Amino acid sequence: MSFRFLLGITALFALLTASLLWADLKEELNQKEEILRHLTAREEAILKELEDLARKIEAKRREVERLEDEIATRKISLRQLVRKVEEKDQQLKALEHLFRQRLRALATTGRLGWLNLLLSPSEVSSFLRREEYAFLILEHDRLLAQRIAQEKENLLKEQERLLAEEKRLQQLKKELELEREALEKLQKEKQALLEEVRRNKRLYAETLRTLKAAYLAIEQMAEELKATRQALRKAQEEAERVKKEKTSPFPRPPLIEVKGYLLPPVQGEVVRFFGLERDPVTGEEVYEPGITISAPPGTPVRAPYGGRVVRVSSVRGKGFVVFIDHGYHFLSVIGGLGKVRVTLGEEVKTGEVIGEVGALPFGPEGVYYELRYKDRPRNPLDWLDTSKLRFLR
Repeated sequence: MSFRFLLGITALFALLTASLLWADLKEELNQKEEILRHLTAREEAILKELEDLARKIEAKRREVERLEDEIATRKISLRQLVRKVEEKDQQLKALEHLFRQRLRALATTGRLGWLNLLLSPSEVSSFLRREEYAFLILEHDRLLAQRIAQEKENLLKEQERLLAEEKRLQQLKKELELEREALEKLQKEKQALLEEVRRNKRLYAETLRTLKAAYLAIEQMAEELKATRQALRKAQEEAERVKKEKTSPFPRPPLIEVKGYLLPPVQGEVVRFFGLERDPVTGEEVYEPGITISAPPGTPVRAPYGGRVVRVSSVRGKGFVVFIDHGYHFLSVIGGLGKVRVTLGEEVKTGEVIGEVGALPFGPEGVYYELRYKDRPRNPLDWLDTSKLRFLR
C-alpha cells in the first residue's frame, strides 16, 4: 500500500515538475517571439529609411549634375563674351588708327586747300565740298566709336553678371554636395544598424528554434509521464532490492534538518543565480528557478542528498535531467548531464555519482540545480554548503 502511495506521489511530482518546466519554457518562447517580431519590424523600418535616403541621394546627385551643366553653359557664354570684347577692342583700335589717319589727311588737305584757294579762285566750291565730306566722315567715325564702346561696356556688364551667376551656382553646388555627403554618411550608419539588427535577428531565430524543440520535448515528457507509473510498478522488485543494498540501517533525517549542509552537485563557480537575472543578450530580466554551477564536460555529478530517482529525461539543448525525490515534499532537479549512471526508481546516497557533465551547444557548461519544496522553487544557495562553491559576485 505504501509503495503504491509512493508511486502516486512520484508520478504527481514528475507531472508537476514537467508542467512547471513547460510553463517556464512557454513564457520564454513568448518573450523570444516578441523580441523577434520587434527586430523584424525594426529591420523593415530601417529598410524603408534606407530607401528614402537612396532617393534623396539620387535627387541630390541629379541636382548637382544639373548645376554642373548650367556652370558649363555659363563658362561657354563667358568665353564667347571674352572673344566679343576682344573683337570690340580690336575694332576700336582699328577705328582709332583710321581716325588718326583721317585727321592727318584733313589737316594736310586744309593747309593745301587754302593755298589752292589763293592761287585758283575757281576751285573754292570743290574744296569746300571735300572739306565737308571729310568732317562728315570724321563724325561718322566718332559715332561708330561711341557705339562700339557702348557695346563693349554692355558686354563687360554681361560678363560680370555671368561671373556672379557662376559663383552663385558653384556655391549652390558645394552646398548640395555637402548635403549629399551627410546623407551618404547617414546611409552608412543605417546600413551598419541594419546589419546589427539582422545579426541579432538570426541569433534569436536560432534560439527560438532550439526553444521550440525543447518545448516539444517537454510536451512529449507529459505524455511519457503516463507510462512512468507502469514503469515504476515493473521496477518494484528491483527498487526494493536496491533499497535494501544501499540504504543504511538508520533512516536518513528530513532534508529540512540539514539546511545549509547539502552537497553541491559539482564544485565550481556559480554563474547563474536564483531569482531575477539579466539576460546577457537582450538585457531583460528573466526569472531563474535554480542556479548554474560551471564545470568542464566529464566532471562527475553527485547527488546532493539521498533519495529516489523518480525521473530521467533528455531535453534537447539542455542534456539529461535527473529528478531525485528526497521525501517530505523535497525534490532536486539536476540538469546539464551528458551521461546518466542511475536508473529510474533507484535509491541514491548523498554524494553518490549520478552522471557526468555534458557539453551543451547553448549556455555555460556546467550543472543546473533546482530545489523544490511542495512544488515551489527554493533558493539552492540557502540549502547548499556554499564553502564548496565559488561566486562571480
